[in-house]
Amino acid sequence: MNTKDVSLEIINAIDRVYQGKKEKPISKNLGDQHSNPISELITPEWQYSDSIKFLDSTPIDWNSLGEPEPSLISTIAENLDNTRILDGIVGTEFERSFCSWYQPYHYLPREKWGIHIRYDSWSRIASLFYRNCPSVINMRLESVKSAFLYLFIHELFHHIVENAGSILEIILDKPNIYTKYYTDVYSHEFNTYNCLEEALSNRYLLEWAEECHIDRNFLKEELLKQGPGYRNFIQYDGSNFLMGNRILICQIRYGTTNTAAIHYDPIDQIMDVSNPILYSSSHNVPLWLHRKAKPVY
Repeated sequence: MNTKDVSLEIINAIDRVYQGKKEKPISKNLGDQHSNPISELITPEWQYSDSIKFLDSTPIDWNSLGEPEPSLISTIAENLDNTRILDGIVGTEFERSFCSWYQPYHYLPREKWGIHIRYDSWSRIASLFYRNCPSVINMRLESVKSAFLYLFIHELFHHIVENAGSILEIILDKPNIYTKYYTDVYSHEFNTYNCLEEALSNRYLLEWAEECHIDRNFLKEELLKQGPGYRNFIQYDGSNFLMGNRILICQIRYGTTNTAAIHYDPIDQIMDVSNPILYSSSHNVPLWLHRKAKPVY
């Protein structure tokens, strides 16, 4: 268990920003769950499906993964031969195919904030790696762990982005910076070539391919098969990644994609894009596992 949870400290700090502006804390100020724009991106069948918290006190690193819950990892591993892979890349497009998504703590229900993963998508990605990824081919447990980290690191970037937005709110003593960005920029541009956050999430994942034990060239080719926005990660290779982060921070700060006339201040340092395993050791992000969609009538 983390002795220090930086994300919890940030959440408490932005609640104080709301209180200082004579607004109720975020946890009491956002109305019902439908105020969360993510419900418009993820189908209600999955967004509101039953989920369980998992790997709650497990260090997110290669050696520790699965130790407290070996049955979960082992069950997926044992069934890899029977797991279907449709068109080779089923479930690999994260939010676009609802295989995983990040629930921001800026929205209700806050008790379900964190990274959400579909069990069947995790299994299919693991099966894909087991059959085709050079670094874990024919390695059952390794393929399952690689598939988890594949999903985790992409979604962790979204948490890093939200934390950066929160830091802006704290520094500027101004609430709703992140929520305006999420509604006017991210949600509006989702599934388009202009969705910078998804492109950078994939670029972050590729940067840390070795942490996932995924062959870098294999991962790059899989990510290039994804949809608009997601496959644009290729534009942010090398130093372009840092510039992309700077532009993203500008989008968050001003709540618009029309930032051409705005000077890009060098404040991208508030986004910690260092090693994701080290980041997760001090930022406790809840993990939720969804086994089946919730019927919606």
